[in-house]
Amino acid sequence: MILRGRDHPALPVSAEARAEIGPAAERSLADDGGLAQFGVRLYRLDPGARSSDRHWHEREDEFLYVLDGTATVVDDAGPHDLGPGDACAWPAGEANGHHVVNRSHAPCSFLVVGTRAATDTVHYADIDKIRIRHEDGREDLIRRDGSPFVEPQQGD
Repeated sequence: MILRGRDHPALPVSAEARAEIGPAAERSLADDGGLAQFGVRLYRLDPGARSSDRHWHEREDEFLYVLDGTATVVDDAGPHDLGPGDACAWPAGEANGHHVVNRSHAPCSFLVVGTRAATDTVHYADIDKIRIRHEDGREDLIRRDGSPFVEPQQGD
């Protein structure tokens, strides 16, 4: 199956998420291609934007490949500037919270490829939050002590 960029627009991002992470676009290429066993996402971050909150997965491998621009990966060891052709790999279960930020003055783009485990637990390094995905697709957000996590409202 051929996937042409013009036929597959960016995924919708809520105003709340956009306010939090900055100007960014994301496309799920694996979903567009009907793939179910692994995910492939194309990210484009404008200057000042970030991909997500720093996190790591118990059951899913992640691989990042920079296409253009300068992407700064921030993990437990600190920031790492990556350019076109550079890559990162995070094996499932490796407790190394990571995300990508664009600290440059130009857009950057990169691919993220990852396992699609039926269940997963995602730990957020800088937030007292854990996301648990169940086999039926349900997700729970809890704090590290097991109590429910409630997302703060805009302006709180």
